[in-house]
Amino acid sequence: MKTLKLGYLPLCKGSWVNDRLDKELKDSLAALKGLGYEVVDCGKLIISDTDADEACALFDKSNIDVLVVHHLAFPLGAITPSLARRLGVPVILWSTPEQPYRTPAYRLEANSFCASNMTANHLWRVNHPFAFVYGTIDQAMAEMKEELKVFASIKQLKGFRVGSVGGRVPGFFTSTFNEMLLREKFGVEVENITMLELVDTARSLKGKDLPEARRDVLDNAKQGDITDEELNLAVELYAAFCQLRKKYRIDAWAVRCWPEFSDLYGIGVCHLLGCLTGHECATACEGDVYGAIAMTLGENFSDSKTFFADLVIFDEKDNSGIFWHCGAAPTCLSHPDFKPCIRKHPVIDGGGKKGVAVEFPLKPGKVTICRLGENRDGDFRLMMFSGEAVDTKQCLRSNPLKVMFKGNVRELINKIVYNGFEHHYVVSYGDIAHHLREFARIMNIELLEF
Repeated sequence: MKTLKLGYLPLCKGSWVNDRLDKELKDSLAALKGLGYEVVDCGKLIISDTDADEACALFDKSNIDVLVVHHLAFPLGAITPSLARRLGVPVILWSTPEQPYRTPAYRLEANSFCASNMTANHLWRVNHPFAFVYGTIDQAMAEMKEELKVFASIKQLKGFRVGSVGGRVPGFFTSTFNEMLLREKFGVEVENITMLELVDTARSLKGKDLPEARRDVLDNAKQGDITDEELNLAVELYAAFCQLRKKYRIDAWAVRCWPEFSDLYGIGVCHLLGCLTGHECATACEGDVYGAIAMTLGENFSDSKTFFADLVIFDEKDNSGIFWHCGAAPTCLSHPDFKPCIRKHPVIDGGGKKGVAVEFPLKPGKVTICRLGENRDGDFRLMMFSGEAVDTKQCLRSNPLKVMFKGNVRELINKIVYNGFEHHYVVSYGDIAHHLREFARIMNIELLEF
């Protein structure tokens, strides 16, 4: 994920200056720098329009990505709207708590939240992207850290390149995508790559020593019923993906994984897609470009790899569902009691005929499930819901994961079906609901949370 450069703008109107501000400014700036981002500091408390103009020139020259507006006290009201417009970058409004009220009556010392409230109204009215954090320095930094993950992901998508290998699979209209909408809304580019180029690249590597590719293919996994020839084919094809990633500057993959691959190359590609997700970049199967983007968001927000899956079974008795896919999960998500095993594919040519797919149930833990797609009006929408992944046995071939839901599972299923959502889901470990909400809000995307 791309890093961010922050512009720090500490504000206070002249009539609100008091003795506590110098120390608070110093401590706040140190805490902000402690988050690990580059911070451009204007070097003083911004009190006047002249101060603001000087800060704006510095931020513009430094090419900041986010303007952090710290309301140390109530400011001149026009400063932030002016700088937001001139710099054209998103804004984070930062307010600090007021001292507790007491008797006898005392003068309001900061009026910090009121300042953010006022400024937020302006930014909202002109549809300028912004976020709000509040609290003591430690509290504010905890919120700031999470908000910056969202802004970093938004920045990452500008110029983000998805390699679409072969387009979508037959009949899967759920894997269609609007290329121009992707460019307009997110800045994402799609590079169309033919299966022929990928396969020819792999064949050109036949017989070569490919230790890094072999290491990734076998990482945390044992060789099951696949032949040595199939393993070698898998290593060569994986190396070809890695070569083309460099050639086309690919940030994520969406691969037409059937029906041609097994005939063109002799093996299925499922396990290789999991290897790419685990070691290279997010990779969605069945040509799902939007799925690859949602996987990338899930990785950014959870700091973990994601599981790209179908919801194949739901049980109203225990309010659960099973997410599954046919052997493309990254091995780092394996249940700790199971050793991933590289096997013949469970479906190709009736199953058990050709490799390669990886088999293991996934690990337990809190999960957030999301889907990026389109609404009927041709704009983006985002769906999400949460659950608790529980200990899952090898109840299905390949990669099953049982999830317990908080709400009624049939009501959840009905909402998914009657809202016409696509059948691919991104399962992220941890609670990333806040990040997804913020991403949808800032990007002005319809959000459906079930």
